[in-house]
Amino acid sequence: MYRPVGIDCTVSFKGRRYSVPFCFVGQSVEVRGLAGRVQVLKDMAVVAEHARGTAEPVVRDEEHYEGKDTDRVRAPMPLGRMGRRMQEIAASGVQHRSLDLYARLTCFVQHV
Repeated sequence: MYRPVGIDCTVSFKGRRYSVPFCFVGQSVEVRGLAGRVQVLKDMAVVAEHARGTAEPVVRDEEHYEGKDTDRVRAPMPLGRMGRRMQEIAASGVQHRSLDLYARLTCFVQHV
């Protein structure tokens, strides 16, 4: 199946997002789900490969965000400390809380 590469250098496939080298941003690539891995191809050449069935909703290869500008796309800025922290938070998964907690918070806010 063909998917567009987003400005975050990822493609969507089967409920997850997989990174692709930044030079493919805005282009359509072929995504193949194979046994245990996901391949991303451009013009029949494999440009990215990731493990399939991981727990993470976004699977990244940091090398996909490195390199020099191209005629068409500027290279991403280095993440820095805040960017790395945001990646850690995103990778930590969703916290599950009781709906009662939110009901109590709503009551608290209304009485303040």
